[in-house]
Amino acid sequence: MKVSPGASRPISPLRRAAVAVAAAGSALALVAGCTGTSGPSSTAGPVGRAGGGAFTADPAAALQPFASCDQLLDYFRSEAKPLVGPYGLAGGPVAYNASTAVEGATPSAGATGAAAGSGSSADQARSGTNNQEDGVDEADTVKTDGTIIVTSLNGRIQVTDADAGRLLSTITIPRAGSVSAELLLSGRTLIVLSTSTDAYPTLSDGPERLTVPAFAPQRTTVTRVDLTDPSAPKVLGASRIEGGYRSARMIGTSVRLVLVSEPTGLRFTQPKSGGLDAEEDATRANKDVIAKSTIDDWVPHVQTLDAEGNASKAQRLIDCAAIARPDEFAGLSTLSVLTFDAGSADGRVTPTSTVGVVATGETVYASTDRLIVATSPWDIWNLGWLRRSDMSKLKTGLHSFDISDPATTRYAGSGKVAGRLVNQFALDEDGGVIRVATTTSDLQWSTDTQSSLLVLKEQGDKLVTVGRVDGMGLTEHIRSVRYLSPTLAAIVTFRQTDPLYLVDTSDPTKPKVAGELKIPGYSAYLHPVGDGLLLGVGQDADAETGAVRGLQVSLFDVGDAARPTRLQQLTWKNANSPVEWDHRAFLWWKDTAYVPATLWSNSRDFTGVLSARLAGRSLADGPRAASSRSGYDDSPSRVFVIGDNVWTLGYRGLQRFDLATLTPEKTIPLPS
Repeated sequence: MKVSPGASRPISPLRRAAVAVAAAGSALALVAGCTGTSGPSSTAGPVGRAGGGAFTADPAAALQPFASCDQLLDYFRSEAKPLVGPYGLAGGPVAYNASTAVEGATPSAGATGAAAGSGSSADQARSGTNNQEDGVDEADTVKTDGTIIVTSLNGRIQVTDADAGRLLSTITIPRAGSVSAELLLSGRTLIVLSTSTDAYPTLSDGPERLTVPAFAPQRTTVTRVDLTDPSAPKVLGASRIEGGYRSARMIGTSVRLVLVSEPTGLRFTQPKSGGLDAEEDATRANKDVIAKSTIDDWVPHVQTLDAEGNASKAQRLIDCAAIARPDEFAGLSTLSVLTFDAGSADGRVTPTSTVGVVATGETVYASTDRLIVATSPWDIWNLGWLRRSDMSKLKTGLHSFDISDPATTRYAGSGKVAGRLVNQFALDEDGGVIRVATTTSDLQWSTDTQSSLLVLKEQGDKLVTVGRVDGMGLTEHIRSVRYLSPTLAAIVTFRQTDPLYLVDTSDPTKPKVAGELKIPGYSAYLHPVGDGLLLGVGQDADAETGAVRGLQVSLFDVGDAARPTRLQQLTWKNANSPVEWDHRAFLWWKDTAYVPATLWSNSRDFTGVLSARLAGRSLADGPRAASSRSGYDDSPSRVFVIGDNVWTLGYRGLQRFDLATLTPEKTIPLPS
């Protein structure tokens, strides 16, 4: 669903700071990638019908369902056996950082903040999470209903009284381990989505044998908390799941949670010496592990926790018959989409629907009707299952799920597109039409590149490309995408200059570049601000070398798609902003952009929030909100408005400023 530019809207997900090793192979295609063309061109394909279904596809379908657990187990065994060596799968376990970092993967047009549909009785105006789509609330590290502020910071979930400006309570999450969490708020019901990774254990079976688990154990805990009395939060219950959190969306009170789970029951032998015989012995032992594995070694499990953290017996998260696989090998991970009701009467976190795909996924997009998970070629960078030279042959897999029914999630279709996605803003769905922007490249720093916009429709349970335009940004990479309406898309590519392309998609079978603007630097985030105006946040750059020179906010006129122009540019030398990699850090409120930033200079560093005010068709550099302490460790990650105040969330806590002048009023430390 699209909104008119500048409309106010009610976020990676935590994105993981590093790729999960077992992301098994988004080797979604060992097929030749597309080559760049000499200039933008369009091609058309057959138009598919809109629709979807459960896992009832025929043998030629994009996803192949499994009729039984035995069939699913046979698939895991047969695909894993050729990949096993002396150190386990893919050359052995690779340690990885599974903590999540705030991103926009996976990047929106409005500034909003309290959870959509929160039902708060607070009268004062408030902003909230800068969601990509109207009516689709994204999990974030701060949520507010206008009277309380809930934060996830430094491993703690804390509740602050907005009026009094004081900390009310700290919420203990049962059995969550070290908490890295995102939040959803529905009325006074808080959903905490926390993830943790246990230490990578090395286990000894005696002096002649050393074994290790195939993958570091990851756990995602979904906890429901009653905040009726915010000074005394009540944990109602939780679910603890094997797997890593990717992202979550909430429409009304219906929550969709996306997880990726690695096989948990495999334990491989390592060579006991550096000799070839030792390697052969370990390889034989590891192949035997695969041959003797059971279905429970491969699929994820879940425990139900009561308010005290007492756990039920672990059960399989998904029925084997609700798991399917792509038509080409996509790894040994299980991608799961869970549905549950944030406002259920029993207070428990019990999925009403679960579906799974034997694949991995990092980028999550959702409209009010579809949730799409993208499997990027970068997901397998550390796996070693493909030679590095094969990276150019990989495609991004797209798995679409029908979420129009609040209680269920149904598989709708899968497809592939050449290249990789910059983040979640590369995707869009409206009325059954999916648009996706990609850059075809083997390496992020390669100059043998070109970018495309493809239009897909669901045909049965396949996503079929019905139109495309290629050849944008030759030698460059996509830095940002914004779908301004169902008929217009803005795409920024960059290497030395910043071409802003406006792509007309009014005819889905024949998209075309309507206009192009080349200027120095680039925009990493695009935000419609009304009346045919588009705001870009990114970096200024030297036109000759492409070297970045500092933070810039640009105002574009895109009212005439054939003649985009830049009306104005504000720059801050030696500065950057988290908005460049996380759209949720941006705030647009009453014709003013608020941009958290860090500036370095010889005289005095600055950390805080910059503002830029729109007056007609021009920008004015507005007041600044300085953090209480300078330095990177106090740089704000979020900005939001409650009543007559601007609030910031930094690494040390919350700060409150006067909305009109950004004069500091109060600092609320949030202890770790």
